[in-house]
Amino acid sequence: MPTNRTQKDTPQETADYLLKKHGQHEAYAVALQGAVDAQDSGDNYRLSVWREVKYLLKQGGSSSEEPVADTGQ
Repeated sequence: MPTNRTQKDTPQETADYLLKKHGQHEAYAVALQGAVDAQDSGDNYRLSVWREVKYLLKQGGSSSEEPVADTGQ
């Protein structure tokens, strides 16, 4: 029987994923757009999650042991 994941990704997991997929600069741009979309739709929960993701990205973001290189993208 497949397991249902009831817990959503944490802001840290989201920040790590965005860093790996997009690099530092683009990851922040994606998080910023997520926050704008959440604000436009009036979704305060999503807005708070994206704010935390943006904060983590500004702080360096990744909790993985290997540093993520800034590719300038």
